[in-house]
Amino acid sequence: MTGLKLFATPGLSAGVMVRSAAAGLGLGLCWGIAARGWMRLISTDPEFSWAGTGMILAMTAVSGLVLGILYGVRRAGRSRWWRLLAVLCLPLFASPGMIFLPAFLLGGLLYINRRWARITGLAGIALAELALWFVDRGQPINPWYHYGGFLILSLTIAAGAAELYRPRYLGAEQPEVVQASVTMLG
Repeated sequence: MTGLKLFATPGLSAGVMVRSAAAGLGLGLCWGIAARGWMRLISTDPEFSWAGTGMILAMTAVSGLVLGILYGVRRAGRSRWWRLLAVLCLPLFASPGMIFLPAFLLGGLLYINRRWARITGLAGIALAELALWFVDRGQPINPWYHYGGFLILSLTIAAGAAELYRPRYLGAEQPEVVQASVTMLG
């Protein structure tokens, strides 16, 4: 009988990092498709260019990729300095996308299990909705599509941004060395 040391938590493997990055990329792309569909529903002049659509999808995919990488890094227990990578998400909020910025910056706190964080996150979502109302007052748009769609997009972008606020894996969640018995045949 000999002992073999194995890592019990798969969070350190490169495969987990790659899978989380790929999932983030896919979810970011899906969010971009949903956002573009919402823009089509609320537009009074629904003519969009392929270049604009491609740019939106590229920016949302990159933002999703960054958040996926941050998820993998957090699971691996790496340094919090990796969270600075989230700066790459900021171009998503240029021009009309700026209305989602409070949902991204503060809304992520809505998914943290602390009362003050949830109140702050809720305030971020409400601030984004209020900003949309101020920008689009008097538009002849179906309010269910307009505000309901925006709320859904805000909550989903906040769920992704929650990765910026979640704590690293510590204590029992760190990789444990497990002693496994191996029998030698022969």
